[in-house]
Amino acid sequence: MRLETIAVADLARPSGTRSPVGLLAASGPALVRVPGPMTHRHPERLGSERKLRNSREFVAVQTGGTLFRGRCMLLLVLPRPGELTRVGFIASKRGVGGAVQRNRARRRLREIVRRRWARVADQGYWMVFIASRAALDASHERLAAEVESLLASAGILAAAGAEH
Repeated sequence: MRLETIAVADLARPSGTRSPVGLLAASGPALVRVPGPMTHRHPERLGSERKLRNSREFVAVQTGGTLFRGRCMLLLVLPRPGELTRVGFIASKRGVGGAVQRNRARRRLREIVRRRWARVADQGYWMVFIASRAALDASHERLAAEVESLLASAGILAAAGAEH
């Protein structure tokens, strides 16, 4: 993120209006650093073009995909030569629990996959992670190791030092 330096005197506002940087301490420094405008998207972000979006896509992976089983999740992989690799996440009410638990399980898996996305094959696969109840209680390290193991056994993940 780009930071801009501006003088505190430039932040003076008429009484009754709010400063865009919040409250400033009277004994604070003469210069304040405020974030500038956002110039680019986060490089590790999973854009919408990388996500499975509708039920037809999920059903296609579930009916034609290969299953890889772990202790905390399942991974379904459908080869799609020539297409961008895309991913989806499922946490069912029966398999995981209520809405809070389902959202937490999906969020945890999505973050782990997002962090490893640079090592995932750029093209040729649709994949769906299906969380189980064990994904709620497992440590982050265990979930990350399982995601890597499942992706590696599916042949989708590059080695840790290798970037493509």
